Amino acid sequence: MVRDRSGARSNLSASLGDYLTGDGNCWSWGWSVNRSYDNEWTGDDSTKVRLRAACDARAYAAIGDDTTVPPMSSSHRSYGSQPPARRRGLWIAVVATVIVAAAGALTAVVVTHGHSSRTKDVAQHTTQHAQGVTTPVTPNSPKAHAPAGPPPKTVRVTSDLNDGDKVGVGQPIVLNFSPSPTDSSAFTKAVTVTVNGHPANGAWYWEKPYADQPIQAHYRERSYWPANASIQVKLPIGGRSAGKGLAYAGALTSVTFTTGDSHVSTVDYASRKLTVTSNGRVVGTFPVSLGAAATPTYNGIKVVMQKGEDAPGTDTLRPNGTVMMSGPGYSNDPVPWSVRITASGEYVHAAGWNTNIGVRDTSNGCTNLKPADGKWFYNFSLLGDVVQYSNTDGDPMNPLDGLGDWNIGWSQWTQGGQLLNH
Repeated sequence: MVRDRSGARSNLSASLGDYLTGDGNCWSWGWSVNRSYDNEWTGDDSTKVRLRAACDARAYAAIGDDTTVPPMSSSHRSYGSQPPARRRGLWIAVVATVIVAAAGALTAVVVTHGHSSRTKDVAQHTTQHAQGVTTPVTPNSPKAHAPAGPPPKTVRVTSDLNDGDKVGVGQPIVLNFSPSPTDSSAFTKAVTVTVNGHPANGAWYWEKPYADQPIQAHYRERSYWPANASIQVKLPIGGRSAGKGLAYAGALTSVTFTTGDSHVSTVDYASRKLTVTSNGRVVGTFPVSLGAAATPTYNGIKVVMQKGEDAPGTDTLRPNGTVMMSGPGYSNDPVPWSVRITASGEYVHAAGWNTNIGVRDTSNGCTNLKPADGKWFYNFSLLGDVVQYSNTDGDPMNPLDGLGDWNIGWSQWTQGGQLLNH
């Protein structure tokens, strides 16, 4: 049998001490063994013979190769002559070391049915001293562990959405990181998204909107969110790995928001009309003027990302949804009822100066509406509403130009972008 570490010293003393000194003390046991060496083992007690063999085996296991210790006899005969004093002193020290080591359960000598065995603890580590004697080092010793490395760098996480926000059905979940994670596996395994309490069927896509900015993680389903739904993101990622030497902060733990009615608008270049639906029902059709040949409007799916703009240095919107625009034909001019749909500067806005609305395309890429129509659309729109463009002369919508997530095919999206999903 093998003794556990906590009971080794007392159990060995109780089991063997009576044969040697009768007091169960390990140091007394060591002295008794040495005394037996001086005066020889006598009598016919076979248990003493087995103990002698066990201690002899343990002694050889505990000393270096360059130290010679006279073996204990396995019979009842004497050694014939006393070993030199130097050897005797070393033998006393070695035997004492053997007993103390045995009491620590690093090596247990077990006597059963006339056989001895040596059992090595699986966590045993040793270190070599100058005298050539090998002594144990416990797993809790400083030498048993490699020095700790520097603490991981903290990756801060923020959300474009706040608790309680109400958005359109095309609004992706957008998380921002600083600095950028380099591995998404821990994140994607830990984070969950639910729709009305049920697991969502979406995926994360990692992208950098601009090369000099940290990476973002966007989440969407294969189709738009359902209307009037409650969506929750749980982020139990604090302390988890964000890549080698990186760990997520734990400040942001969840975000809960809702969707409004399903607002999906379509703009057809051929008819020059904007058709607006709410929950699948047409609620408005308006003439438009799109981008001129030199500044065509992009094709694809766009999402409302801003309504109007704040006055400089404040958190207050300019009146009437006004945006100060610059570009060909503009010089920081106020444009009312402006709904932004791309980061590069496309808007759906009122353009009372444009007499070509519904007739010709003369804008700088924006979708021009008559003033009353522009005001209606502004008031109707939610951040996250969808505006789909088809048949324009412009290039396909760049997925990184604002919230162009819906222009990425589902099979590509589920792969994860710049950080692969696992």
